[in-house]
Amino acid sequence: MSCIDQFNDQSTRRPPERRAAVFSFPAFYRVHSWAVFGMATLDPDGLDEILAHSLSAKDLGAIAWEALRASRYLEDSNEVRLVLEALKTNPSKRRLEEMKKRAGARSIKGLFRGSASVDLIWTEQIIELEPHRHLGGERWALFENRETIKFSETVSEEKLGIALISELEVSRNGSYEGT
Repeated sequence: MSCIDQFNDQSTRRPPERRAAVFSFPAFYRVHSWAVFGMATLDPDGLDEILAHSLSAKDLGAIAWEALRASRYLEDSNEVRLVLEALKTNPSKRRLEEMKKRAGARSIKGLFRGSASVDLIWTEQIIELEPHRHLGGERWALFENRETIKFSETVSEEKLGIALISELEVSRNGSYEGT
């Protein structure tokens, strides 16, 4: 079965999901939505915000919800093509340069020093938080043998924000003990 056939064959696809990411840098947060189509990539039409670190847990939870709602699960191959074409203009590089300037960092290594990352995945009324371990530069990896935090989609903004702050600390510390 070709990749295009597999893309169009509903029986071989996972349930639709929406994704967002929250990054915590020493001076600010970055929250953005993903375009999801078998893989996930930065959505050029989605939410991508840089926010002050002084946000309350409730405000962080609210913006994370906003990013999840802005995420798109793409089922049309033309939409996928448009997203991939938009990425050729490298909007991520422009955003990284902006973040380096805001953080006063001269390099990617300096920007990501002390940073943390958590993905949010919204599938079938469940939101799952996936903290990542920083490998260096822009590279991240999921923790092995981890138990992720899961919530019903009715979770309050404040509870979601508190959990995000906790998981960002797990990501920043580079260790995961489980809960």
